[in-house]
Amino acid sequence: MAQHVRQTSVVLTDETCDVLRRAAMEKSREMNLDISFAIADADGLPRLFQRFGDALVLSTLLVPAKAYTSAVTQMPTGELREAVSDQGDLMGMNTCDPKITLVPGGYPLFAGGKIVGAIGVGGGTKEQDCEIAEYVVTIFNGLVSE
Repeated sequence: MAQHVRQTSVVLTDETCDVLRRAAMEKSREMNLDISFAIADADGLPRLFQRFGDALVLSTLLVPAKAYTSAVTQMPTGELREAVSDQGDLMGMNTCDPKITLVPGGYPLFAGGKIVGAIGVGGGTKEQDCEIAEYVVTIFNGLVSE
């Protein structure tokens, strides 16, 4: 009997996760900011979590939720806010799953047009979190296009 296995582990290897973790750490240090950082697989399950320095305690809860949310919705958490609001295409979806967060800083990771995981960044302002996350996504995109 053949078993269907997602290709997440092929793309989000331990080595790839470590490269993304280092990229988040370097960018946050460049910005003089302590953050928390998480990576989830395509199903939203944790692959990596790290709290850098004295990142806000709240970020340790939000960041894994940002990665989970982006993985299962396949969209940035900042964009999801609009979709679940009154009159949005996904209105109320966030009330069905308590792990869903609408806080900006979660971004999906795609390879070959398919979702392979997501990242979450937190500890700064929404602009700072998104700047770091977008930098990490750029690094990831460079890795998968090689």
